[in-house]
Amino acid sequence: MNRSEAEVWCVDSIEGSIAILVEVNDDAEPAVIEMAADLLGDGAVEGAVLVVPLGDVGEPLWLQAERDLEREAHMREEAGRILEELRARDPGGDVSL
Repeated sequence: MNRSEAEVWCVDSIEGSIAILVEVNDDAEPAVIEMAADLLGDGAVEGAVLVVPLGDVGEPLWLQAERDLEREAHMREEAGRILEELRARDPGGDVSL
């Protein structure tokens, strides 16, 4: 698959038969979509990063999506690093308003 003619999406969550996907891009506001989870085939797993080829007119070909396990691992590591940074800055205790 030519990655320059593809979009990258992350499966944020699966709620019943609906998958919530977030576009992985450099834009400030990533797109968020809901779709039937069964359209993703084996990629319908929370946390999966999917490389989705585009058709002739730019439409995503969901059934041809492939998981990018390397990018998944990188995103999990980055999320863990950010979580540890936040924990280190947390003074603990209750918040008084």
